[in-house]
Amino acid sequence: MNPLQLAWRVLRGDSRSRMSALFTAIGVAVGVTLVLWLATVPGALQSRADRESWRNPTFSSQERFDQQSADAAVLVAKTRDNVGQREIQRFDVAGLKPDVPVAAGIPGLPGPGEVLLSPALADLAGTKPADQLADRFKGTVVGRIGPEALMFPDELVAIVGHDPSEMPNAMPRDGLTGTGSPGSVNKLLVFLSQIGIVVLIAPCLVLVASAARLTAARRERRLAALRLAGATPQQVIAMTAAETAIASIVGAVLGVALTFPMRELTALIPWDGGDWFPSDWTPSGLLIGFVLVVAPLLVVGAAVLGLRRAVNRPLGAAQQQTKRQPNAARLLWLVGAAVAFVVAISVAQTSRDGGMTFVLIGLSAVAVSLVFVGPLVTSLLGKMFTARWRSPATLLAGRRLMDDPKAAFRASAGVVLAVFAGSMALAMFPSIEERIGYSTGEWRDGVYVAQGSGYTSEQIDDLKADLASRKVDAPVVEIQEGALQVPGARGTMSGTVLGCADAGKVLGARFDACHPGPAIYVPQGMVLDPGKLEFMPYTGKVSEPLSLPQGVPVREYNPAGWHGVLIDPAVFGSALQGGLGTVAVATTPANQDIVHTMLVRNMPGVSLYSNERYDGRADTLAGDLQRATLIGLSIATVLGGVSAGVAAAGSVVDRRRTFGALIAAGTPVNVLTRALRREAMLPALVATLGAGVAGVLVGSGLLTLIKGELDLNPWIVTPAVLGLVVALMAAAACGPVLRRVSARDYSDE
Repeated sequence: MNPLQLAWRVLRGDSRSRMSALFTAIGVAVGVTLVLWLATVPGALQSRADRESWRNPTFSSQERFDQQSADAAVLVAKTRDNVGQREIQRFDVAGLKPDVPVAAGIPGLPGPGEVLLSPALADLAGTKPADQLADRFKGTVVGRIGPEALMFPDELVAIVGHDPSEMPNAMPRDGLTGTGSPGSVNKLLVFLSQIGIVVLIAPCLVLVASAARLTAARRERRLAALRLAGATPQQVIAMTAAETAIASIVGAVLGVALTFPMRELTALIPWDGGDWFPSDWTPSGLLIGFVLVVAPLLVVGAAVLGLRRAVNRPLGAAQQQTKRQPNAARLLWLVGAAVAFVVAISVAQTSRDGGMTFVLIGLSAVAVSLVFVGPLVTSLLGKMFTARWRSPATLLAGRRLMDDPKAAFRASAGVVLAVFAGSMALAMFPSIEERIGYSTGEWRDGVYVAQGSGYTSEQIDDLKADLASRKVDAPVVEIQEGALQVPGARGTMSGTVLGCADAGKVLGARFDACHPGPAIYVPQGMVLDPGKLEFMPYTGKVSEPLSLPQGVPVREYNPAGWHGVLIDPAVFGSALQGGLGTVAVATTPANQDIVHTMLVRNMPGVSLYSNERYDGRADTLAGDLQRATLIGLSIATVLGGVSAGVAAAGSVVDRRRTFGALIAAGTPVNVLTRALRREAMLPALVATLGAGVAGVLVGSGLLTLIKGELDLNPWIVTPAVLGLVVALMAAAACGPVLRRVSARDYSDE
């Protein structure tokens, strides 16, 4: 009879072996599904980036850019617009040649007065009043943009055609296509996803190991009996490998099958303003094949490595003699992992390319070392409880922790890794969230600001006429910005040419001392001598700095949000003409949407800013970050809880004979239950505290890579609390299993 047939007979005849195989298959399936899901994250981000590569072409050299500019076939101005909290990607284009090449999904380049809209934007424009959305796109909708050119299914994208004369500051390009290189992905997102892969794969492995060890002691005794009966080590190993392979292969196939419904659910998770195409989350055939081979090999390898005592010392295994205790040398693994992580951080800070790989290796080493040191801590706890016990339950728990610390710690391993991952994420979260940024109050709420648009006086006239025709009372304020400097001195300060009354309508500062006539307004407390300053506008026809005249009065204002130097236009008179680079329009909640539409309609390529839009974008990014953190913590917690419950239940099944003997000797079941709870909770208490501290330290190290600072907040202790709750639930799960044990089990074993 070959090993596979023998393993199959064992599974058919032994209900506990079938239960172990079932849990192993489920553990492998969950692990494979999560590994494939996590490994697909960088590919999903890259797929999005590739579909939008036509929007932001990258150039390998200045020569390549100059060549495209010389061979320009189209002028393109990309801007971000919004409707409510949803972002619109707008592209104003003007063809310079016939048959302009376009990316897949774009029907063709729209001509003057023609518009292409994405399906979601076209549907939305049809449901809103024209002056709130549709009128922003001057022209006739001649087609729809296909999914090949969209980041996500419901993305709002518009391509609006113009005459070249309407777009003096647009970017010349050789077509609406990418440069052939992969799209640019946010490196921070990729790095965070890689960290997620590392810290979540470890709990997956712990879950699989816990399931595989569910009846480890019973299997060890059975195999030791076969060895004593004359079976060779090769036969014992082959039988174990076959028994484990059946469960692990079934689990791996099930895990791959679960990946496909999993991608449909993942596609519904919002990210960067929209959900996903399910195809983004489809793992490659090479990755699936790799996981199908490696996952069973890892499980089988772990099972075979656990047979050393049954193979080499079958008599000791049959009698369940005390196993070898972990020694203090395990601490060197933790020290070595910490040193490796610190070195990796140092390398990453000085290296541009290969540093992140070393960081991930160092992070993996720290996570593994925590699990490796756990049995030593558990053994030390067992010795302490045995020496200072005050109740039978404490003595039993201490003896168990000291006798087999590896098996005792197994129930806490998943919780430890979950707490480590959670503490690391929450330690990093505040600093990363601060980097998103919100509006600073430079402009008043409700003000729309068109900056750097290079608009013409005709466009301003059209804007004012459109607002007047709709009876909208919204002042259009034209602003000139530039630099103030002392001739011959280094350094400049910003200067804004704008009337004091108009400044009070649009800027965030308070101007309470406005008086007629030329003047300069400075923040309270600033000392300024106008006679020593020159002003150089950022845009316009002025080629030389303009000197400020002597004797101009200087007045102060309250810098509530804006801190610049304000120069009344009368200071320069007619010397400063044309080329105004900024337009600000003060709105009210009643006319906000109409003003927004008229600005975008009359000023193609305008870069539109408002506090509401800026904060809305920041809220979207913060929501993405919070969502990713919550998903990661939830997965880690669930995996840790499940693995802890499986390991705790497995410890009862493994010691069925021991518990049967204790019950036969008169030990109350409630004493054994308390002992099991202490056995599960006490190592978890110490381990979660240590893992929490390690997570905070590792998180602070990772923050140095993004120039962030550690912000200790009460939420950091949340993973440790959750870890203890999970451990308590796992300990409670031992009760039902223990109640099924009776004195008869001792005789049956």
